[in-house]
Amino acid sequence: MWWDGDANRELLDHRWSGSAGVGYAQVLKYTGSTDLTRVWLDQDAKSNNWTKGSPALSADLLGDWREEMLWRNADSTALRLYSTPSPTEFRLPTLMSDPVYRLGVAWQNTGYNQPPQVSYYLGTR
Repeated sequence: MWWDGDANRELLDHRWSGSAGVGYAQVLKYTGSTDLTRVWLDQDAKSNNWTKGSPALSADLLGDWREEMLWRNADSTALRLYSTPSPTEFRLPTLMSDPVYRLGVAWQNTGYNQPPQVSYYLGTR
């Protein structure tokens, strides 16, 4: 997902706890080494399944081109919306204005959960 202020995607995942039988939401950043660095974690945000650690939804919901996440709480009585606290120098239109991205958000919510893509290159060279 596009989470922090740069144009590189981060990995939206969960940290599985076998003893608790649940995944805790996390965002990881690839820094060029073989290790990933955790940039966000919330143990109150629970994943919807154990195999992929999916949130309820991830998409550019607020319209600043970076993506937000919806995760359920522990007893599934509420959804939590998380947005990035990181500033950015990039000024791009909302990703939802891209038809390919919008379709990707729709299939993510109705079928096999995969991150939406844009119809253009968004990243670093």
